[in-house]
Amino acid sequence: MNGSPENEDKLEEAERALYAKNAGDIFAKRRHGVDAVPVPKNAPSAWTPEPEQRRVNIPYAKIFIGALVFFIIAVLIALYTLFGGSGTVSGNNINILISGPVSVSGGEAFPLDIKIVNGNATALENVSMLVEYPAGTRDPANPSAALPRQTADVGTIAAGKSADEIVKASLYGQENVPQTIAVTVSYSIAGSNAVFTKEKDYMLTIGSSPVALSVAGDTSVNARQAATYTVTVASNSLSTVSNLILKVDYPFGFTFSSSDPQAASLDGSVFSIGDLAPGTTKTITIRGSIDGQDGDERVLKFTVGTPASDGTTIDTPYSIYTVDVAIRKPSVGAIFSVNKVSGSSLSMNAGDTESASIDWQNNLTQAIDQMNVQVALSGTVLDPQAITTQNGFYNSADNSITFSGATDGDLSSVAPGGSGSLAFTFGTLSPDANPTLPFAGSEIRADVTVTGIPAGGSNTVETLYSGETIIKVSSALHLLSRAFHSAGPFENSGPVPPKVNSQTTYTVTLTATNSFNAVTNAVATTTLPAGVVWTGFTSPASESLSYDQSSGAVIWNIGNLSPNTGVKIQPRSVSFQVAVTPSLSQVGSAITLLGPVTLSGTDAFSGATLSDTEPAVTTEITSDPAYVQGIGTVGQ
Repeated sequence: MNGSPENEDKLEEAERALYAKNAGDIFAKRRHGVDAVPVPKNAPSAWTPEPEQRRVNIPYAKIFIGALVFFIIAVLIALYTLFGGSGTVSGNNINILISGPVSVSGGEAFPLDIKIVNGNATALENVSMLVEYPAGTRDPANPSAALPRQTADVGTIAAGKSADEIVKASLYGQENVPQTIAVTVSYSIAGSNAVFTKEKDYMLTIGSSPVALSVAGDTSVNARQAATYTVTVASNSLSTVSNLILKVDYPFGFTFSSSDPQAASLDGSVFSIGDLAPGTTKTITIRGSIDGQDGDERVLKFTVGTPASDGTTIDTPYSIYTVDVAIRKPSVGAIFSVNKVSGSSLSMNAGDTESASIDWQNNLTQAIDQMNVQVALSGTVLDPQAITTQNGFYNSADNSITFSGATDGDLSSVAPGGSGSLAFTFGTLSPDANPTLPFAGSEIRADVTVTGIPAGGSNTVETLYSGETIIKVSSALHLLSRAFHSAGPFENSGPVPPKVNSQTTYTVTLTATNSFNAVTNAVATTTLPAGVVWTGFTSPASESLSYDQSSGAVIWNIGNLSPNTGVKIQPRSVSFQVAVTPSLSQVGSAITLLGPVTLSGTDAFSGATLSDTEPAVTTEITSDPAYVQGIGTVGQ
């Protein structure tokens, strides 16, 4: 048996003990009464030593576990410090008490007494207060200035103590609409950089709006019949309410015709009210018509308040008023047209005579006897001499035309569904011949009334239709195009008359004038013919003039033209230089320097598109101070 010396010594020792004299005693002492277990044949002769276990080194794990335990304990201590018992700070122990009115008058200053109570056993440090107001709040010291929020640095509130802050504001808004004022208190505690907050809302209502709004007008109209609404805006405030506008939301089918005063927008939906002093009122009259089917309902919404940044929408509404309108089918339908164009608001040029017509139809299921159709014309610039009719009677005393059975046999008795058309002419005076008349914002009013006796009724004359049409008088927009060689802002060169193969330059000047209404989006367009060269010289630099070489288009973007441009104030003009080099084929004729010029723009009052066209400009420069006959004929 092979083994280590140590194992061999142990075996020898066991062998000596086995054969010793007292071996029996040894075994006797060790007998335990347990059945002997057979020894395997291949049993080892000595104990096999166990392999030494590798020790695990875990200092980092211990550190991590220790840090985690420490962090949890620290968090628990912090939470206990903040929200626990004596000597700690809890948000539940901080109270915000707000004293103030539950209802205020719109536009009037009111105070809020805000008390911050610290019920903790620890002081609150770096305390600040933020008060956030609803939209439309104003500073009482400066009513025109918005006051969206106020802040206050409170400082330190000792344990068990309180701090008082008083703020003042003026609310503007709708009556009986709840308003919310949000108060936020921020604070910190000693030994911590964290900032904590406590919030509280205060509710109140506006008992009376600073501005009262009322509307009087038609609540039942015939389809396409003229309707008038008078809007009254009154101040309920003890201080001036600044920068007010009226916004009108018109229903589908409504056509705006006119207003007094003039609307701030072309569609008549925005009116500038401005500042409203205490106890004052402002009135706006709106005219138009509503189209629809019999039985339709329409709603007009009027809102007064302060404008948003775009100037056309309401930022803070002060008062809202709605008018419900029922549309009914008239007994007799009547459509007033000017030059075959109908509507409640039309336009015409000053000094013109226009063709007008009234197309009527009996909508009743019975005949109408003795039907009369009358149109009454009025307006400061109406020309009575221009009113004519073929089958009606014109009364010059009141500028009315009456169509009846005496002048038109078809009106003696009109069957159910019967229809017809009545024609006449009218016009306006000329601004040139009447310079003292107030043409600016002028209009012609046509009131149509239809009466008759429905068959099978009470045999009395009834009003079967009444309607109004406004014809706005548009401004006169004019253009003048000229060419020069010896005058203008540029020094021209070359022979005059022009000669073959020799270059001659010319100055082209466009001049725009406008009469009594403002004109917007004015633009003049023309083209340079082939063979005419754009030199690039333009004047003045303030005018927007462009040239497209590929198409030869010349565009003068004028923009806005003030009233009386070219009448009481200087006209708008622009000049540019062109050059021509005649060829043999042009000998004996004048050369076209500029094609026809068209000036267009929009009348800011009537909304009509205005235009004027000038013919082509040639080398026959009749406007030149040095003009002589034949000055533009090409020679050799």
